[in-house]
Amino acid sequence: MSNQNFNCPQLPGTVLRISIPPGAEINLLNLIELTSPGGICLIIRLPILGGTLGLDSIRNAIEEAGGSVEFQQF
Repeated sequence: MSNQNFNCPQLPGTVLRISIPPGAEINLLNLIELTSPGGICLIIRLPILGGTLGLDSIRNAIEEAGGSVEFQQF
């Protein structure tokens, strides 16, 4: 990575990080132009890759979102 990514942090589970510096102009096939007056940082993450995967972490994430988890015995 270059020094231009200093303002685009590496977060746990990051799979793609795009940093576009301030003032950049990107022309995409003469169809659309992306202008970045103040700079852009895009981070695409899979949070599951950033930590441990277990039933407790899945259950906690569901409950924190307002859901509930119920285990059935067979």
